[in-house]
Amino acid sequence: MRKNYKITPEGNADMLFSECVERRAVESKICKMFARGGYNEVRTPVLEFYDVFNQGDATLPMDSMYKLTDNKGRLMVLRPDNTLPIARMTATKLCNAQLPIRVYYSQSGFGISQSLRGGSDRIDQAGVELIGAGGRKADLEIIVMAINTLRANLDDFRFEIGHAGIFKSLSENLDVDEETREELRDYIESKNYGALSEALEQLPDSNSVRAMRQLPRMFGGAEVLAQAYELLEDCGVTEYLDYLGDIYNTLSQLGLGDKLIFDFGLVHRNAYYTGVVFTAYAHGSGNKVLSGGRYDNLLEKFGFPTPACGFAVYLNELTKACSPTRNVTAKVPQILVHSAQGFEIKALQYAAKLAGDKHIYEYSVFDTLEEAIDYAKVKGIHRVDCVDEELQIIEL
Repeated sequence: MRKNYKITPEGNADMLFSECVERRAVESKICKMFARGGYNEVRTPVLEFYDVFNQGDATLPMDSMYKLTDNKGRLMVLRPDNTLPIARMTATKLCNAQLPIRVYYSQSGFGISQSLRGGSDRIDQAGVELIGAGGRKADLEIIVMAINTLRANLDDFRFEIGHAGIFKSLSENLDVDEETREELRDYIESKNYGALSEALEQLPDSNSVRAMRQLPRMFGGAEVLAQAYELLEDCGVTEYLDYLGDIYNTLSQLGLGDKLIFDFGLVHRNAYYTGVVFTAYAHGSGNKVLSGGRYDNLLEKFGFPTPACGFAVYLNELTKACSPTRNVTAKVPQILVHSAQGFEIKALQYAAKLAGDKHIYEYSVFDTLEEAIDYAKVKGIHRVDCVDEELQIIEL
């Protein structure tokens, strides 16, 4: 018995008419910006072997992936992340290319969202990866490109920066297994204060435990950096704080005002990040619209040790923020092209000429001109071009 043939699976949704137009416009603008910055487009397969995402500290949770097997019984997944496949591709197809390598992509990732969170299982992203360049200049290039991408689409957004090394250093000071460490990461990233506090209460008191308890509460302007120096004084993370302060002060020259903030609870659920990390939020979307950072050890797992950094824009979320009051409407053509009996091909040729002149038309499938005119009036089309022995243009 068919029960589900009229519904979409949880975490998925249809897109109609103007939603598609708006999304395509945002995507096109972003990809043009990437290309003008010297980045070249790449695409990776929707299906990847599970092994690509099973990379030690870069392993993604298996229960978050859509899994299947090929005809040889090998475990495969729908691509849950875009950076790992690009790392695989670079290590195998571009390993002899001149560094740095600049690539961009616009493609989807798929993952099983946690129930009751209302997330999407299909994540449409456009992003860039700068591979083979480490250090401050490369970080600034990527971060400024991320900010300019937001500025090209939004007036109001919040850009948060943090450092993956802070959580890594604190967690290494704790006597916990890898599973507990990742649970702590998730609690901090989601700002789940209750669960974090409960988990840390099971551990012996230490500077690192006290600091980790405060991490998700530490976000704001320059004053938060001063608090971080005081709280994390004996935790071995001063170099990370110095670096964040330098990046913050440099970015402030862009006139970001209160858009730029520190977030020391920003750790990213993908554990392959090693340096500066960042994310962005915008009015009109309840989820992040952009995220990224530095991941210097990831390509080494594919036999190509080189530093890298990048970011991804969440296209659906950014489109929501660009058009918070969205109307799902179909675009009304300017002209209805109708053919008299026996002039169908001539009418189709005429329609092609209209398209070449950038007019938006619709081809009439009605038998009579009267039916075509009635349809045009209902649809809101203000002109009917009737192709006969002579062209008849009817203004409505």
